[in-house]
Amino acid sequence: MLKQAAVERFQPLKDIQVLLVEDELDIAVLLTYLLEDNGAAVTVTTTALEALQVLNAQCPQILVCNLRLPDLDGKELIEQVRQAPATAVRQLPAIAVTSYNREYSETTAFNAGFDYFLAKPIEPKPLIEAILQLLPNGI
Repeated sequence: MLKQAAVERFQPLKDIQVLLVEDELDIAVLLTYLLEDNGAAVTVTTTALEALQVLNAQCPQILVCNLRLPDLDGKELIEQVRQAPATAVRQLPAIAVTSYNREYSETTAFNAGFDYFLAKPIEPKPLIEAILQLLPNGI
């Protein structure tokens, strides 16, 4: 029983469903590992259009999205999310990530409809804290 409690303590994202939209394979693998290691269940897409398909089929608890994507950019994706007919999708907490800090700023991300902004390289602790902060009741 004690071992199970210790494992849960180290998995602050236990049972949280994350939709990760990241087209850079190495970063997608790294973020998936980081999130899963902390207990999250991660669905990965590499394009905004794939992400919209996932959102039509299931609604994760949080979106982590690269701002520069090969089809629609992250801003266009979040604008469509915020206009979705389903309330759960429309109100989905969303974190923008980017390595293009000259093109995309925190203000740009917030104005587009994101709730949080992280610059790459992403450190584990700020990402986990951002997810926990954005979830209702600090799940």
